Amino acid sequence: MGRINEPLEKSRPERAATRVARNIVSDIQERALRPGTPLEPEHIMVERQGVARATVREALRFLELQGALRIKAGPGGGPIVSVPDTDHLTSALSLQLQFANASFRAVAAARTSIYPVLASQAAENATHQDIAALRQSIERLDASVEDSDSLAQEARQFHELVAVASKNLVLGLLLNALHRMSEDIPIQYDLENRQASVRQMSKILQAIERGDPEAAQSVTEKMLNAALRYWERAAPDLLNEPVSWMATAESTRS
Repeated sequence: MGRINEPLEKSRPERAATRVARNIVSDIQERALRPGTPLEPEHIMVERQGVARATVREALRFLELQGALRIKAGPGGGPIVSVPDTDHLTSALSLQLQFANASFRAVAAARTSIYPVLASQAAENATHQDIAALRQSIERLDASVEDSDSLAQEARQFHELVAVASKNLVLGLLLNALHRMSEDIPIQYDLENRQASVRQMSKILQAIERGDPEAAQSVTEKMLNAALRYWERAAPDLLNEPVSWMATAESTRS
């Protein structure tokens, strides 16, 4: 029986391809390589890493699936630095939720827990640029209130801007992934509810502008709870629909 403080790596050795993938990511970060920067060819990686070509290819494919790079085909092609986006987090999270038999009710509950915190932190941390972007979003919301689909798209943009203003990177990324999972749910709000939603988002902005975290959190909670009540009345079955895996383009590429 191993010692209590014995590292897990001793009992679960890292696969060669995973080690190579970690080395490649560390190299990208240490050299501060920007997206679009070509990496060295496979044969150079084989020499540097001291592994077989098949191991390097497995590592590159894994990183491509994670969105950390893309593989350019053809002459002069090869691995090119990229950046994982919200779709990659959404894919991983939705896959976990599908296997856990989670429903969209769980997604809605998570958003209700996270977003008020982000609004509160935005009231504390928003910059002048953040507030200017939120004001422009409110103007677009006012202009699109007659169109349910356009309003829903702009509302997601407003929420994402609040997340940016919060300076909470982890919760912001998670909120964006949750939005991505629910953006295809076919629910339409009537005009009265769309107008009420815009008013609530305007109040959130006002609280952020005042630097009032408690008000920002309170208004956000009221808005989300009202939206959930509307869902319960208008489309309760949608909330009970199971979450399905949202694969990225890389994971479905042949």
